Amino acid sequence: MNQEWNKNLHLNPEIIEQCKQIKPVDIIVGVLCKDVEATVLNVLNVINEGLYRYFPDYNKAIVTCDGGSTDKTVEAINLFQPYNSIKQIVTQDITVVGKGAGVMTILEIAHEAEAKSVVLMDGDLLSIKPAWIQTISNPIIYGRADLTVPYYIRDKNDGVITNNLVYPFTRALYGIDVRQPIAGEYALSKNLYEILRKHPLFPPDFGVDIFILTVAAAEGGYVKEGLFSLKIHESTTRYLEPEKFLIPMFRKVTGSMFELAKYYEDYWKNRSQLQRKGFYRECFSQKPIPVKIDIDNLKKSFHHEFESSKEIMRHFLPSEIMTDLENIVKNDKAFDSDLWAEVVYNYATAYKNTEKEPDRYLLLDSLKTLWIGRFVSYAIETKDMDINEAETVLQKQAEVFEEKFNYLRSIY
Repeated sequence: MNQEWNKNLHLNPEIIEQCKQIKPVDIIVGVLCKDVEATVLNVLNVINEGLYRYFPDYNKAIVTCDGGSTDKTVEAINLFQPYNSIKQIVTQDITVVGKGAGVMTILEIAHEAEAKSVVLMDGDLLSIKPAWIQTISNPIIYGRADLTVPYYIRDKNDGVITNNLVYPFTRALYGIDVRQPIAGEYALSKNLYEILRKHPLFPPDFGVDIFILTVAAAEGGYVKEGLFSLKIHESTTRYLEPEKFLIPMFRKVTGSMFELAKYYEDYWKNRSQLQRKGFYRECFSQKPIPVKIDIDNLKKSFHHEFESSKEIMRHFLPSEIMTDLENIVKNDKAFDSDLWAEVVYNYATAYKNTEKEPDRYLLLDSLKTLWIGRFVSYAIETKDMDINEAETVLQKQAEVFEEKFNYLRSIY
């Protein structure tokens, strides 16, 4: 899809008129919905309660965007009645192409309503509480951040795209230690959302999460973790079918991440390097929900996919790395974080030099295979570890990405 997919899209005139009637707004909470009939009404009621309880003296609104639901989500949304002090706008996404389109719709409404802050929430949240709205909003409202990102308590085998790829890559390039850069929920300042809505790389799909964080970091915004909780959402169950849900998400997120690295090359290449090392803090909060994985099955998938795509990988990786990878598969050796960091950096470099969409698809698909291989090694290494021991492994991996940052600079 064209990177500037949103340039000829405009809000419905009726929605613009509703925005005029409620402006100026202090806080807009935007709820992103697609096929969430079982959860959305509770999400809206909890947000309603949170706004009413914690922000009684503010002008506030709830904006609900439906992204082309095929179930009874729209009927469930229409059952919702906010408190009299809370305005409401219900609309369809500006275009039905993915989560990014829903975010764009909310940001356009925020612009028209002259909103001072925006909170984004998914409509399939099961664990949402009224206090979430206050916790994630306060750094924005008090002028102490441009973006707040949640830190969700997760099992060591959850967040697989984040842990082994997005977190260490983002931390190394942009110097921000935000543990869950694609957490899904955010609070944004007006300064930030105005930059985002005009940005040429605004993605229409799952890539929107890493887009929000990366732009905030690279454009000089203040980014903070601002919500600490256990997250349960209905869509997690869909990741039990990885080929159907998780793998397409991998392509969208990684593609957006690499595209942004290309766009902000001058920023990260020239910034002073920071390295965090030696402090591995202990989490003693409530325990996350365990995530079961089938290591043997994942290993078979990795070996099979590697054999079928290794000739493609040779286009993107130097021969010495390919030799190491073939040795891992042939002799069933560990795929360590040092090699993984070099693989990722070479793929980021190859992406920069790959213009055609079919070639980029092959690139991301072959990286997905290697990502599975790295995850298998991580899962074996941490099999008998508790959450803190496993987290230390991930922190040390992020340090490796930082240590090899000059390697990326040299090849990019």
